[in-house]
Amino acid sequence: MAQRVAQYGKKEEASAVIRHLGRLVTHGPQDLEIIGAMSAYGYDAAKWAEGQGVLAELLSCDQPLERMVDSAQAWYRDAAVAARDALVTKPQLLAKLGVVD
Repeated sequence: MAQRVAQYGKKEEASAVIRHLGRLVTHGPQDLEIIGAMSAYGYDAAKWAEGQGVLAELLSCDQPLERMVDSAQAWYRDAAVAARDALVTKPQLLAKLGVVD
């Protein structure tokens, strides 16, 4: 029973990472204001593609491996920090990306 609960918790964690990362890498590279602001923090087309690749890797497997979830969380965490710094005066864009405090 404890093992089932642990697996369920990891599945929920992976789902949350997929949801948050998906929102960020979908809306980020489509909005010119976000693109402009985040480019100063290194988020160019290649960096956004990297995030989309991390998301695709998670979505393509039935049971995401812990290292994949960890990698996705790290990418999201770095991007969220950059977004908060770049868009500090534009809370509506942070909300669009799903990055809120």
